[in-house]
Amino acid sequence: ANVARPLAGFGVAMIAVLWANDAWYCVTWIAGEMRDPARDLPRALIMGVVLLTAIYLAVNVAYLYSLPMSELQGVTRVAERAAAALAGPNGAAFVALTVLVSTFGCNNAAILAGARLLFAMARDGVFLPFAASVHPRYRTPHVAIVALSVWASLLALSGTYEQLFTYVMFASSLLHMIGAFGVFRLRRLRPDVPRPYRVWGYPVVPIVFIAASAAFVVNTLIERPQQSLAGLAFLGLGIPVYWYTRKQ
Repeated sequence: ANVARPLAGFGVAMIAVLWANDAWYCVTWIAGEMRDPARDLPRALIMGVVLLTAIYLAVNVAYLYSLPMSELQGVTRVAERAAAALAGPNGAAFVALTVLVSTFGCNNAAILAGARLLFAMARDGVFLPFAASVHPRYRTPHVAIVALSVWASLLALSGTYEQLFTYVMFASSLLHMIGAFGVFRLRRLRPDVPRPYRVWGYPVVPIVFIAASAAFVVNTLIERPQQSLAGLAFLGLGIPVYWYTRKQ
């Protein structure tokens, strides 16, 4: 079906691509711990996106250099196949090791950023209050860290890796689109709030971003309905928690 509809197939392929590039924005979650977020946050976002793009392009060029397209089609572990072609079994083993190290690094960053998101939400009264607790000795949001770890473990048991990142990217793209609408709303409702960084190309750039995100969300909903609905269900779990904490 995707061969007959190349745009739909492209959208499905982009799920994994966007997953590989996701979380570039997580630095905003720890802005409250920055000494000068007005200066450092835009720099971190721009540098992070540029470096990520450069690394991603370089890696893909290496794949295309090492193997013909016919040997890349349908391969799940492309990096391992490319490394084996370039350096033999030892190269494949080295790539597998770097993937493990990278995974641990990603987990570390996700725990640090995600726990502080729960902490900030609880402090602002839109999440369960216990998540705002700070450890008396280590000064870390220890309850939020444990809660995030438990939730991540439950998600890890809920499906395959591909199903999981499809859940995440469907929900993430939907939230990105809603956040872009927030740019217009905040400029209208709070025009006098200081804005150290203003969106380049406003309003064209946010509109293009919203349209692209909407197209991705709709395509994923059509092509991967079960995973998309599961992502919506996971998002829906937060609604009663939000209402409860707001009432409290």
